[in-house]
Amino acid sequence: MSSSSSPPKPSPYLLLLLLFLLSPEPSAGAGGGRGRHVITFAIAGDVPSGLAWDPTAQHFLVGSLLRPSVSSVSDAGVVEELVSDPSVPPSSPALALAVDAPRRRLLVALARPAALASYDLRSPRPHRRIFAAPLPDPSAVPGAVDVDPATGDAFVTGGGVVWKVDARGIPSVLSQSPIYGSGALGGAAHVSRGFLLAAQGSTGRVFKVDAEDGAAREVLGGGGGGAKALAAEAIAVAVQSDGSAVVAGGGRVRWLKSGDGWGEAAVYDEAMVEGGVARGAAVREGNRAYVLVTPPPNAEENGNLGIGDDGGNNGGKRYRIEEVVWAKEEEGEMVWAFVLVGLGLAYFVYWRFQMGQLVNNMNKKRA
Repeated sequence: MSSSSSPPKPSPYLLLLLLFLLSPEPSAGAGGGRGRHVITFAIAGDVPSGLAWDPTAQHFLVGSLLRPSVSSVSDAGVVEELVSDPSVPPSSPALALAVDAPRRRLLVALARPAALASYDLRSPRPHRRIFAAPLPDPSAVPGAVDVDPATGDAFVTGGGVVWKVDARGIPSVLSQSPIYGSGALGGAAHVSRGFLLAAQGSTGRVFKVDAEDGAAREVLGGGGGGAKALAAEAIAVAVQSDGSAVVAGGGRVRWLKSGDGWGEAAVYDEAMVEGGVARGAAVREGNRAYVLVTPPPNAEENGNLGIGDDGGNNGGKRYRIEEVVWAKEEEGEMVWAFVLVGLGLAYFVYWRFQMGQLVNNMNKKRA
């Protein structure tokens, strides 16, 4: 006697997997369609400037455009003041900052007058100051600060100069090259192979600066090709664990790569900043780039600077620290999604064929 059995239906888990892979992901934000990590926060009576990541405490740090203050910002947007130094003039802004993780120090570049201050992150809050080193040009406006984790040497940009401040707080001029021209150096980041990358906001040029002798060479120009895309907005630089660099400023964030040890660089990808301007960049966990987004320059005219208590009802402007999502990374994710969907469909077809063969064989044996 024959049996007319039909092959079993496919596993519901397989169907759910296919639906998940085929479903569109939410779109939002700077440079990408997939969901990003975005932190919103408010600081009463202040405007944040600069961005750093503290890997030990697992929170971001922001400086201040209005006073010598540094605050931490948690993933939940909780703000706590870490530094409020009464020995520094109250009108001195904390424009840029960096974390010296091996020594648990916070480095803060101050203006009016220009100085580099170091604070002990292991001390109770507000953190104890280790030193305050006046920079050789007190009228300079620091653009960036970063640190060599191996030596503790800090590097500060200002105008057409790069200063080095050693771990004891002794400053010296590292680089004052004619190659910089008249443009002021803004963002800068130390690269582990013994040099800095420094960017000019007015031209978009990027320079490689030797951390020992200060020799500088241009690795990305401001006059053509991919370099032109960086013009006028390079004010923050951060380096990822793979040696690539993130350059942020204005309404753009650029991802720079080099195949020859930064003899030359190219713009690998870019992302746009929505609803504000980028005023800081940091790398979290090696390869996750974040930018500090503040209101655009005309926000003061519109009465929307966000100086005031948020009050729980958005009475003050909500600043943002947001993850950058690169279009090329998304393209790669889409390719892998299609590959996985293809493999899933191939497995499904194969499974159906095998089940059909099994049923046919069983029917022949029973006939």
